[in-house]
Amino acid sequence: MLNDLCIPRMGSVENARLLNWRVAEGETFEVGQILYEVETDKTTVEVEADAAGVLAKRTASEGEEFKVGDKVGVWAAPGTMPTAIAKALGQDAAPKDVSAAQPTNVVSTPAIGAVPSADVRPLPRAAAVGRKVSPLARRLAAQFGVDLAQVNGTGLGGKIGGSDVLAARDAGQVKAPLAAPAVPPLPPAVSAPVAEDGELVPHTMRRRTIAQRMSLAASIPTLTADMEIDLGALMAFRKSPQGAGTSVLGLIAHAATSALIEHPRLNAHWRDDAMVAFRSVHLGIAVDAADGLVVPVIRHAERLSPLGLTQAIADLAARARAGQLRPEEMEGGSFTISNPGSIGPVIRAEALLNPPQVALLGLPGIVRAPVAVRHGEDWAMAVRPVIRASLSFDHRALDGGSVIRFLNTLKSRIESL
Repeated sequence: MLNDLCIPRMGSVENARLLNWRVAEGETFEVGQILYEVETDKTTVEVEADAAGVLAKRTASEGEEFKVGDKVGVWAAPGTMPTAIAKALGQDAAPKDVSAAQPTNVVSTPAIGAVPSADVRPLPRAAAVGRKVSPLARRLAAQFGVDLAQVNGTGLGGKIGGSDVLAARDAGQVKAPLAAPAVPPLPPAVSAPVAEDGELVPHTMRRRTIAQRMSLAASIPTLTADMEIDLGALMAFRKSPQGAGTSVLGLIAHAATSALIEHPRLNAHWRDDAMVAFRSVHLGIAVDAADGLVVPVIRHAERLSPLGLTQAIADLAARARAGQLRPEEMEGGSFTISNPGSIGPVIRAEALLNPPQVALLGLPGIVRAPVAVRHGEDWAMAVRPVIRASLSFDHRALDGGSVIRFLNTLKSRIESL
């Protein structure tokens, strides 16, 4: 009679902290109603009901941390009488270990054979190309290699459910599933006494996740190639009617996106068995938020104009700093741009990679520097705005030649605006 209410799968998110409940015990909720709010390492998420029901009991308190799939409450079908709920709770009065609870999403019971493997990471919501998709459906799609873009959703408003994924699997709409990269464990923490004038500041969930990812990134054989780019033409373009409203970052991102289409080996993910090359550029933009670095993704960046990219970057950065990004907006990136030069006049922007991506473009501060420029058939010296871009790359996937060719294309596109 009672169903478990669990922390849902949210892409690559593994841990969540329960911030607050939005539904009281005994209260009826509808499909799409917000049940509770959680904090993850990436953002704050409002968890919606996938089915109507009654919240029978909260088994988790605000402020507690959980793994994805852990039980936080139980619910009953709509119309269940309070006496029936009380009786069911009485039969299930023995306390349970929350961490041992099996994940059961608030969705209709799937068909036999639809139980997803606990070892499979769900596909991101973006894989459904803008349509609603249940957590169970995303996990089954990852397990069976089903292309969500080809699935016909039969749920409310065309929502894709687990049964839809199974039907697509049976119809042969499958593709090879991608293995998620393994994340190495962090070295054991070293406890040290806190000095009298020291303050013990616990790690946030985001900082712990950043530490894990940086440990993974540091294990990758990475090299960095730098290239000096004259921004004189770019600055002039920004002052022209065609460049009105564009930013330096937006223009460089547009040039980088175009260069990636020409050099697709840099627009890829590394796997131990193969490279995953992308036909579209899903551009990650590193944002310095108050709680730590986040990398929201602009999907299909190649479809945007310089002004469109400028606006998309500004929107994502504003929402990242306000903690309003959705988990799916921080997944699926194929290439990342880091822009520490926007914060201060750093000379070099070498950075660790954003695995499983194979390349990252770092942008330091813009400086005024003497450069040689054409003067008729001769050369002359001029002081120009210059940026020394750094391209960090996975040497398992890329050699120096392909990286330098990419940087040459990037330089040419920016200097010829």
